[in-house]
Amino acid sequence: MLYRQCSNDEVEDLYDILCRVLSEIPDVTAVSSGAILSDYQRYRVENVTRRLGLRSLCFLWQRSQEELLEDIVSAGIDAIIIKIAAFGLTVEDFLGVHLSSIAYKLRQLSVPPWSLNVCGEGGEFETVTLDCPIFNSRIRLQSEPEIVTHSKDPFSPTAYLRLRNLLLEAKPLDEVCRTPEQFLSLKGKHINVENTSTHERSPFITPFERLKSISLKTCEEIKGDFINAMLRKTNNNGNNDNQKYDECDRKSINNFARSLGNGMYVTSNYYGTGEKVDEIYEATEDAFSQMKNVFALNEIKPQQIVQFIVVLSQRLSPDVFSSFNEAYTGQLNRWLEEVEIDSINSKTEYIDSYMPTRVCICVNSLSNETVHCSDEAFTISLSAIVYYGDTNVFEWINSLRGLYVQSISHWAPANIGPYSQAIAVPISNIQLDDFSTCVADYFTFYSGQIGLIPELEIIPSETGYFSDHFEALEVESWLSLRHCHRIMKYMAPSNIWMNLFLGICYAIDEVSLNQARNCFHQAVCLQTLDTTDAISECHCNQCIVWLVVSNLPKNATVEWQWITGPSSLSLVITSLNKVLSRESIIPSNTFMLFYRYDVNQLNVRELSILLNDNYTGFMLPVVKFADPSVTAVFVSVQSK
Repeated sequence: MLYRQCSNDEVEDLYDILCRVLSEIPDVTAVSSGAILSDYQRYRVENVTRRLGLRSLCFLWQRSQEELLEDIVSAGIDAIIIKIAAFGLTVEDFLGVHLSSIAYKLRQLSVPPWSLNVCGEGGEFETVTLDCPIFNSRIRLQSEPEIVTHSKDPFSPTAYLRLRNLLLEAKPLDEVCRTPEQFLSLKGKHINVENTSTHERSPFITPFERLKSISLKTCEEIKGDFINAMLRKTNNNGNNDNQKYDECDRKSINNFARSLGNGMYVTSNYYGTGEKVDEIYEATEDAFSQMKNVFALNEIKPQQIVQFIVVLSQRLSPDVFSSFNEAYTGQLNRWLEEVEIDSINSKTEYIDSYMPTRVCICVNSLSNETVHCSDEAFTISLSAIVYYGDTNVFEWINSLRGLYVQSISHWAPANIGPYSQAIAVPISNIQLDDFSTCVADYFTFYSGQIGLIPELEIIPSETGYFSDHFEALEVESWLSLRHCHRIMKYMAPSNIWMNLFLGICYAIDEVSLNQARNCFHQAVCLQTLDTTDAISECHCNQCIVWLVVSNLPKNATVEWQWITGPSSLSLVITSLNKVLSRESIIPSNTFMLFYRYDVNQLNVRELSILLNDNYTGFMLPVVKFADPSVTAVFVSVQSK
């Protein structure tokens, strides 16, 4: 699915054309494409725009196609169908007909047995636009088009129109939309599926209109998608009665990482420091260099990394974050290039992979025993989640599924750095009755999600639209959660919110943390769990660590990190308080440790001793936990 530059590909034709456009119109800054569900198209447009330093705009991406069809008609776009090639579409009823006249018929065909894509993105039909609000002129058909039939199949005929004698007719200026206000004032008629009633519809609304009633809309969206997922899961389970899980032994790298299970490991922290804040590149290079050396000794390639967890000691101001992104990109690309060169020299196989997912936060008192962070210095902690199992690395890379979105859309934010939004790792195979195998489950790693307004790429409080700070904070919390939901739905529509393995909620203060927790409980726990369960059994208390940190990217107040995993594994979250009071013990398979850096009696060395002095997992000092009495939290994994 990912595109790699190839001289004979049609993508390079697009690149050449846009180069010519830029040479003649240097003020061009973005390219818009009409991909709705097509990753194939979106990835290729993004590849070209990235190489040319342009932004990719993809405002139809992941839109409800029924709603999009309504917007097309309501906006006054006059289009006729000029080709049909799908079950249910006939020459007599659809060919040459205006889209506005048969939109309700297309919606009727969107359900089985037809299952038509109502916007025709799958090639079911093609259209030509004769007029729309931004056109200075409209096209008139002066004579009847010729019908050309390719196939006379009675159920799924294929035919197209050959248009002749077209006239370009100038439009009065008052019929042409030129300003945002004119577009926002457009209204059209929506006709229901039965073609029995209509209502007024506004096809264009502002980003702030989209945010109205976001709490209610998000809860409804999550509940509706969860119900659909349950139906899919019920239908799928009926076909899996004779499946057997194929278990295999795993290799170990416990000398510098801790196991999540199924060949996935979380590494210890690698620190880099610059004596001054502007030495971000040197600090990042230092941390990467340490990680590269350890990985090389253990024959781990950078393509085996599915997530970086990055902690910076300085506030993530625009300058600091931009400089870090530049340094991070340079170091990661150099590492990947070194591996590619090595594979060429040794004549071994090399393939592209998804960029690792990433979580980035700031903790002012970031330090370890050998690296001390002063106010003037810059310190970075780099940890990774990697694959180190028995499957051939190249086969494993080929089996990954990912989401890498750089386009601006209404759906969810484009990535704000060189990372994938999610990567799904197949972790077990099942053997079917015919002795074939298929993937039974996934570990899916999600990048940190903050509450940016997708279209504007800023948080609500920075728009100037919200007069009340707490209203802006609430909208931001709902946005961050909605982004998580939509990305999870894209990655696993049949398991959404079902296989939660680990969630970490980072917030900059207690108010933001409580707001995020309330939103999550209302939208996820109450919508997806049996509400008769005790409150202690909900997701909030079972698989989520709630943390206050110093700062987050883009001045965000909340950031979510998620890992979804196999149903055979469960998470154990243990507080140090319970360990000291002997209510619990520290599990030996702890892979993450969080501790308050402001508690004098706590330090890294003592915590390491509590973990038998050989802890090699991820460690993070935090400002505080949701429970102010908690001083440290251990996160471990166990089989159910």
